[in-house]
Amino acid sequence: MGGGTETAVRRQRTARYDAKLTAVLAASSALFASKGYERATIRDVAQVTGMSLAGLYYYFKGKEELLFLIQFRVFQSLCEKLREIIKKETDPQACLRRMIKMHFDYFIRHMNDLKVCSREIESLDGGFYRKVADKRKEYFELTQSIFEEISNTSGGSSADSRLAALYLFGTLNWIYQWYRPGRSSDAREMASQLSGVYLNGFPRMAE
Repeated sequence: MGGGTETAVRRQRTARYDAKLTAVLAASSALFASKGYERATIRDVAQVTGMSLAGLYYYFKGKEELLFLIQFRVFQSLCEKLREIIKKETDPQACLRRMIKMHFDYFIRHMNDLKVCSREIESLDGGFYRKVADKRKEYFELTQSIFEEISNTSGGSSADSRLAALYLFGTLNWIYQWYRPGRSSDAREMASQLSGVYLNGFPRMAE
């Protein structure tokens, strides 16, 4: 078998593995979001994924690693998306608008992941906890850097960029409590209004 063929086969295997893992994580996230991580068992995971226990252990070694993979992949994806936005967008205010819309877009499509990431970070221990915490911190610091750049380009601000980022995530991370598909506004409209509140102040929204 030629080298090119072997490479193609490996890529196909990797793509199949990644697709199956993504499906397992999505089903497990829905289970943890509805039942809670502590109450859910590996047998529950096998049931919702339609896989055997042996098949599941091909993708992870235990329930905590499964929870880790769900959370780590979420924040890894968010960091990648936000880095790309920061890299391409030269206007920091437009950058913040795009960050907020990206966050809404992502979690409206992955609401179970938002619930799990919001509720279950303390369910991780040791290295799993540190790796997820580091990714969460990276995402926070990237967002904080946008507020700092807005301040720098607007002549300075008395507002604390760290607090501004904390306030923002305090809003964004609770959307699972009130967002209702088909009844709530779409991601673009919500992002536009929230960006306006942060960048212009609520009273000016009516102007």
